[in-house]
This record gives sequence, structure tokens and C-alpha cells, in this order.
Amino acid sequence: MAFGHANIMRAITVDDDQTRDNLAMVFAVPDLPPAEVVGFVEVLLRRHESLRTKYRLGPVVTQHVAGSGEQAIEVVEADGDPSDTAERTAKRLRARPFDFQEAPPLRVAFVTQDGLVRHLVWVVSHLAMDVAACEILLREWSALTAGRELPPNGPQPLDVVEFERKPFVRRLTRASARYWESRMRQVPQAMFPVPAAATSAKTDWRHPGLRIRSQVAMTHLAAVAERTGASPSTVLLAAVNALVCHYTGLSTCVTTSLYGNRVFQELGDLFGTISQDALLSVPVPETGTFDELVRVLRAESLTAYRAAWYDPAEAWDVITRVTAERGASYARDLVFNDMSPLTGTGGEAERSALKRLPWVWIPGGPEFAADAPELDASLEWLPAENVPIRFIVYVYRLDEELDVTFLADPLCLDRDGLTEFCRGLLRLLRAAAERDQPLKEVAALTALEPMARGDGWHLADSCWIEVDAVRGLLADVLGDRPHHVAAVPDEALGRRLVCYLTGPADPEDVHRRCVERLPGRVTAITPHEYVVCASPPDDPADTAAWTARPVVSRSSGRGGPR
Repeated sequence: MAFGHANIMRAITVDDDQTRDNLAMVFAVPDLPPAEVVGFVEVLLRRHESLRTKYRLGPVVTQHVAGSGEQAIEVVEADGDPSDTAERTAKRLRARPFDFQEAPPLRVAFVTQDGLVRHLVWVVSHLAMDVAACEILLREWSALTAGRELPPNGPQPLDVVEFERKPFVRRLTRASARYWESRMRQVPQAMFPVPAAATSAKTDWRHPGLRIRSQVAMTHLAAVAERTGASPSTVLLAAVNALVCHYTGLSTCVTTSLYGNRVFQELGDLFGTISQDALLSVPVPETGTFDELVRVLRAESLTAYRAAWYDPAEAWDVITRVTAERGASYARDLVFNDMSPLTGTGGEAERSALKRLPWVWIPGGPEFAADAPELDASLEWLPAENVPIRFIVYVYRLDEELDVTFLADPLCLDRDGLTEFCRGLLRLLRAAAERDQPLKEVAALTALEPMARGDGWHLADSCWIEVDAVRGLLADVLGDRPHHVAAVPDEALGRRLVCYLTGPADPEDVHRRCVERLPGRVTAITPHEYVVCASPPDDPADTAAWTARPVVSRSSGRGGPR
């Protein structure tokens, strides 16, 4: 499998709900008889191997492309409005996982009325298509139903496997691994460090979405873009970073930006899935200005997107090793997904979609109308979607109109908080369009208050941590053995976490077991130092008493003495 393809397979197989990675689309049909529409579906299946590929799972995943076969098509008679029936059908078909070994991950349905097909429902696994492929599908479907000739077919997933064997691609992937290692050693492990007491009981990842549409905000983005030489997408992400750092109190913002990896001309029309994560880390100092942030982010983006083409096996080896050595587990809790370059291929109707991914995608929608006139924008709440990420931004349009949707875990931002975040974003863009905005003035543009933190919170190695969360981590590992965790001032780290415990003890084993329990604990990192004492003090919670005990050994737990 190609790298991006294998990365999606890994994400799906480790997910506890594989339907999150099912894409559902509803396309209009100009009242054609079912037999004619069946012919169009057959054309698409013949053109695109990913739609007729099964997978053999195991230590090495292999793909098997069918040269012939059958595709079931469900026919649903419209119950009332055909559009409503189509959306309900798409949601129903999307809610079932695929068996990748049994059949290609595709479901097709026709919604009919009076014997004619009114809508095509297309549900497919992300394993077979990414968003760029969805746009190719829409182009081809529009051409077929309009009687236009299709363009020459693009590359297939197996062509990408061959492409990645070229020496320059292997050099690129090795450089990507080095980039990821350098960033993973520096970035905050979580942009939204939710208190441990709140996250321990969380099981529901269904988050409501807030959609912003604004034509005026697009002129503000364009003004800053012209002044800084950056793209509107970069300007928008800079505004998101500025507000996130205002809210979280962090001075570095780390964003996972999804990148389509179609920069090479040979792969521009690939029908499959190839997108991967780009890791962007930028300083957001209060002493800086918005234009400076935009320019720094633009420079970082160039490097990060080059490093978004990587061998997932190599990348995960790097992540696992750095997590063990650093003692911090990257949460991937701020995600930016800009799909705006892919839209508009089928005309203006498709640019203002009624519904967008990750929900059911229904091209065509209402014209823009502002319902927040003081902001020259519309803000619309969308149904909750099952997305296991604390904060994600979906960008759909950056042309004559800004169309962007935010999903936030209520543990990070409740409905009022997310509303004010979006309102603050629009105010920041307006202010930045008028002049280069000092970042220290961002707070005055929003009523969003910074996250409240009480005693026991510290910045350690660029991460917000709760001492009690670290103590809980050590208690899970050490049980009843006397121990104590203290956060002591450190010039380089901010706070250094010291674990005092009694012997006999193997700090390397303690550290390894702590690392195993880190995932999901976004306010805990492992201690930087383990101090083994001959005996515990009378009060195991007294830091001063532990420091007075005779010391047997000191160690970082990462191999060798400190």
C-alpha cells in the first residue's frame, strides 16, 4: 500500500468506531431511468480501482483489485421529498462498518420517484477515497449525467506504490521522519489540557458544529493575505492559533493540518486516498503582531507540508520512541482541514453546499444571508458529529465567501464558549484587515475568558500539567509503595517533575510503565527525575521531608544516571 493509504488503514483499524471514516455523498440525477444510471455507476467502477478493491489484513496488508464482479445497488422509493429520503438513506448506509476483506468498501443506492432516479447515494470508506477524490467523483458524475465526455483517467492507488519507490521520494520520507522527531521533542503534548477529573469519565465524542459564512470576512482575509504575502488559508489558521493560545495560555500553538499530498503533477488526479498529517508548530508570543504570526506560520507551513509525505511505519516508530524518551504523549487535539482548494469544480451550486463532510455531503445549498449583522456573517449550529478530536476546523470555501465549521469538545468549549470563539475570530480578522494587530490586544476582541486553572497547574516542558494527574499516573504504577511527586522550579523546563520513591526500585521500569499509561492523560507527563530514597518519611505527602531522606540513587528513568 502507498504511505497515505496505509496510514488511513491504520487509523481505521485502531479506531473503536470505524464508521467515523465512512464518507457519504448525495448527488442529483436529472430524472433518468434506473438502467441508464446503472450504466453510469459501472463506468465509475471500471475507471477507479479503489472502488473494487478488497484488503487482506495481517502483519502486511495487501490489496486485491477485482477485474470483474457485481455491485449491489439499493433502490429506495422516495417517501415525500426525495432529498430528505436520500439524506436519511445516506446516514443509514454510513452507520454500518465495512468488512474490507469480504467486499470493496462501497455502498450505492438510488432514490426513485415515479420510476425515475432522482438522487444517487454514495457511501464509501475513507480507505477508498479522500476528499479530493470526492471532488473528482462529483466532476465525473456531473459530466456523465450531462452527456459530456470524461477526461482521461488519472493514476490508481497501485501507481502511487510504484511512485513511492523512486529514490527522491525515499529521501523525502527520511527527511520527513527527521522533521517529525524534531517537532515531537518540543511541542506541547496537548493544546486543550482538559482536567483529568473531566476526561476520565468521557465516552461520548459527539460534538455539535458551528458553521460560519461571511463574504465580508473573506475581504478581511484577502486584505491581510495581500499585505503579508500569505494565502487566505494561512491567515485563517493564524487567527485560529492566536485565539487558541489566548484561551489556553500557551505561547506555542501546534496544529495538525491535513494535507492532500497531490503536489506532484503525476498524482494530481489520483482517485484514492493519499492525504496525511502535517505538523505545524509556531510561537505565538504576546509581544508579537498578527502579521508576524502569519509570516512565521507561512514559513513553517512550507516545511511542514513537505514533511507530510512519510512512511507511516517510520513515523509511528519515531512518535513511539520520542514519547518514551520525552515522557509526553502527543494528543493531536487541534486539527485544521482546509478543503477549499478542492471545491467549485461543478459550478456555483456546489460551492455553497447544503451539507458538507464529515456529515452527508449534499452539493447545492442556499445563498448566503447574514443572521449576525453586526459581524456581517451567519452562524449556524449543526447536528452533533462523532469526531474524537477536541477541536477541529473544516474549511470549505475561501473565495468570494468564507465558509468554515468548528467542532469543539464541550469539555474544552461549551456552546457559549465556541460561539464567542467564532465571534472573536471574525472581530480579529476585521481588526487585522485595518492594521497589523498586536497579539496582546487579542483579548480585547473577544469575551472568551482564558481557561481557569487552580493550584497544582504548572507549565513543564511546554506542557500544561496537573501535579495531581501526574501523582495519579504514578499511583497507578506504584500502587501502595511510598512515593511522592513534586514540581520544582527549573530554568529550562519551567517546572521539573521529581518522583521520590523507596527502594529497591528500577526507575527505568517505572518510567516504561508510566509511558504505557500516558495516552489519554493530557495533563500528565512522566517525571523528569526519579530519586530513590532509603526509607520514606513519616508524612509521604511532605516534599521537604522527602528531600531530607538519604538518597540511594538518582535517575531520569530513560537509561543511565541523570
